Amino acid sequence: MKVFRHHEIKKIADYVKNGGVIVYPTDTVWGIGGNALDENVVQKVKTAKGKPDDAKLIWLLPSSKAVELYCGKITAVEKNTLRKKRTTVIVNGQAVRVVRSGWLNKLLSACGVPLVATSANLHGQPVIESWRQGVQVFAEKDLAVVRGRKIYHQKPSSLVQIDTQQNPPQIKVLRAGSGISMK
Repeated sequence: MKVFRHHEIKKIADYVKNGGVIVYPTDTVWGIGGNALDENVVQKVKTAKGKPDDAKLIWLLPSSKAVELYCGKITAVEKNTLRKKRTTVIVNGQAVRVVRSGWLNKLLSACGVPLVATSANLHGQPVIESWRQGVQVFAEKDLAVVRGRKIYHQKPSSLVQIDTQQNPPQIKVLRAGSGISMK
């Protein structure tokens, strides 16, 4: 198992661009992912985690401009909602989150592609809480672990869907997490 230090952003990005899967700290919980545009990588992530083949995965991107590049035109309401920290929005059928966290935003920019993200755990098990746990849980898997970052929000992102056909657009919370809530 390959272990990267978090400051080795170029090395991690090269690994991801070449089809590698990483266990890494996200802006919410520890995640497992890689190049979201590579179907082999997406399947490798699902297999490593034990997720069903038809499971949908979130994409992480560094900006709303990148969301438009990969997912198509977004509305003003979607753009404003994507600005909310730790909030995942379904845009044109794809769940995406814009990450503003310094380290992860730098990694996303260096990768130049969306990173697929799902919580770093075996399906149905608790999410790992450290890179050391990642090494233990995924020891037999063909992937790398990023070490050296602490996560302060041990809660998944909020997941929302926006009905832009209604006036005004309606935001429906599909999963209440560490992002926006509709109390």
